[in-house]
Amino acid sequence: MIKHIVMWNIKEDLDLDATRETLKEKLEALLESVESLKEISVGFNYNDSEAKRDIVLMTSFLDKAGLDAYIVHPAHIQVGQYVRAVTKDRVVVDYEY
Repeated sequence: MIKHIVMWNIKEDLDLDATRETLKEKLEALLESVESLKEISVGFNYNDSEAKRDIVLMTSFLDKAGLDAYIVHPAHIQVGQYVRAVTKDRVVVDYEY
């Protein structure tokens, strides 16, 4: 199995709560569109650390081929355009378990 984790901070000029909710809806909808995506979880940070991120996406795939298919899937690309428009940075970790 492959775990794909992505964390972002929302741009400061946007409404944090509304933007996180919209992101959560769009990201969770990928489960219905991308066959290789086996599990998805979206969470909001409540920690006030300087190293914080506002939102986290955790996804699971059977193998690297599944993750690769997800990355180029049209639904993922479409959601990614919105994500890039409302976030200012991104941290990604992929690992096998």
